[in-house]
Amino acid sequence: MTATARGLSAGTVCVLLDYVCPLTGAVPPHLLSRPLLQRHHFLALSPEKPAEYLAWPSAQQSRAVHLLQSVPVPPPDSSISVNYSAHSAGDNLFAHARITPDLRLVFLWDNHAGWLYHNVALMPFPPDSYPSFERAYAVYAPEDFLPEPGYTLNVTHDDDDSYWDAYAGSDHDDRAPASTNALDPNPNSEDAYWAQYSAVQGSGDSTLPSPRPGRNAKHQDGLHNKSSERIIIPSDDLQMYREEPYNPLQPPEPSALASRLAALAMQSRSGAASPPLIDDSPTSDTDSNTASAPGVIETTTSAPAASSQVSIQSQNNADEFCVVDSSPTAELVDPTQEILQEHIKSLYRLWKLGRSDRLATQEKVVFLATVKRALEQL
Repeated sequence: MTATARGLSAGTVCVLLDYVCPLTGAVPPHLLSRPLLQRHHFLALSPEKPAEYLAWPSAQQSRAVHLLQSVPVPPPDSSISVNYSAHSAGDNLFAHARITPDLRLVFLWDNHAGWLYHNVALMPFPPDSYPSFERAYAVYAPEDFLPEPGYTLNVTHDDDDSYWDAYAGSDHDDRAPASTNALDPNPNSEDAYWAQYSAVQGSGDSTLPSPRPGRNAKHQDGLHNKSSERIIIPSDDLQMYREEPYNPLQPPEPSALASRLAALAMQSRSGAASPPLIDDSPTSDTDSNTASAPGVIETTTSAPAASSQVSIQSQNNADEFCVVDSSPTAELVDPTQEILQEHIKSLYRLWKLGRSDRLATQEKVVFLATVKRALEQL
């Protein structure tokens, strides 16, 4: 709340003198001006140094504070001579209260708290001070005698509801409301230039509603017609990981390794079967019988050609069938058999530790004979 500007009273001066004459402790913050409080905060000033705590730096700082410590407190009803001064910029308003013929207290006006203690100085009053509060306040808050400009608002439309009524109109009524300003009929005028945009995107005026889009508008480009041809997309373009053709003369790029691994992972997850080992293409009866005969296949793969005739025949039929290895690719091994073998090996090594005088072959024969006799006794 802004306080009403008024002159400095004797009671305000007496309240401050009770704390500073003499200075025995910190002055309450609500009695000090804001600049002086900031000085105390940033410089960490304490009442232990009264000269720095009560006065701003000056040539007469120490003497003014010394006189202040020995000043008797005047009674509240006593008259105090006060002069007022204001900066030329009108930022601050000061009150100079004469305590003794040699000492004065300086107060700063605050718009919310009123007069607050700001400084202590020696007499006389500043040359730019006024004994009248009204004259100093006129410098602090000059009156602005310039007349305030008047603003008038002229409403050109008949009713504000006409703007909203335009949206509630019929779908077949796309006519814009009548404008008070007549448009230039010239097709090269500025009105014609903006009209071509307002017909599609709106007028850009908040007081004029935008035209409604036509419901039965036909597409001129023909892209949305039902009779247009369908766009066929190859199925290969929809695959996430497409296999690139492998060129044995040019190794794949390092960047293509990730895509190839991803393609293999997708095939393994999808459970794709491996390609057939036997060609499914139709051949003659002789070729099919030859390809289906396991004896011929095994003879070709198990041993090299015994004669030139067999070699020539195998070369001629190489392009007609695929060779299949009839040997088992993997034998199913019982895990218990592997465990038993490991135990036998461990037992043999333990038994061999005390028989280093014989050859390894002889030791194995003796060990097997011992195991055989042990099994026969079961």
